Amino acid sequence: MRPFLPGLLSCLIASAACAQSFEVASVKPNRGGGENTGIRLLPGGRISVRNATLKTLIRNAWGILSFQLGGEAPWMDSEYFDIEAKTGEGQTLTEAQLQPWLRALLAERFHLAVHWEKRPGEVFALIEDRSGLKLRPNTQGGEPSMNSSRANGHVRMKAVGVPLTMLASNLANQLGRPVLDQTALPGFWDFEGAWNLSPPPDSPEPSVFAALKEQLGLRLIPQKGFIDILVVDHAERPSEN
Repeated sequence: MRPFLPGLLSCLIASAACAQSFEVASVKPNRGGGENTGIRLLPGGRISVRNATLKTLIRNAWGILSFQLGGEAPWMDSEYFDIEAKTGEGQTLTEAQLQPWLRALLAERFHLAVHWEKRPGEVFALIEDRSGLKLRPNTQGGEPSMNSSRANGHVRMKAVGVPLTMLASNLANQLGRPVLDQTALPGFWDFEGAWNLSPPPDSPEPSVFAALKEQLGLRLIPQKGFIDILVVDHAERPSEN
């Protein structure tokens, strides 16, 4: 990691909204093990985080995927923390509203300093297949929902009323590579899919590439491109309180 940039400069690099400091914030190591990570947005401007690594906190604070983070030390993905914090503003935060508050907390308590880089890499373009679209336009309205499960490479997905940008983001997380929505299809869609990310030669399950074509009428095309990487310059373990 690069040398530490102290004080206000570190805060400015790590967070565009240092002024949005939590009124009260407790950060403690979680040494229990076996507990799933959870981030809860509670009434009264409170957040409750259980069993989260600093890497997970950074990903949530900037809305990035795992492969978009660089320069992290090993402890940032192996040590876990619990956080209880309150904004003091009363209203329940949304996920988008949480991000600047979380960035400020990471700057103040973990002395996190970061910067952005564009790096060349492999990407996928998501396009409509010539066989024809098999997605269904959503006619019910309501909040978009995407439920997906993944175990040992087996993926099942059900989406209701989602834009295809959301599908592209989910696929990027599965494949560990950016997926760019180039379908030019606006609106909201319903669909279901199932595939194996690494099917053996004799597997009856389709690969993600075959399943997208057969089940959704979409294709993934490999391309060269640039990837936005958030690089960690400095981070420290927080003092316990």
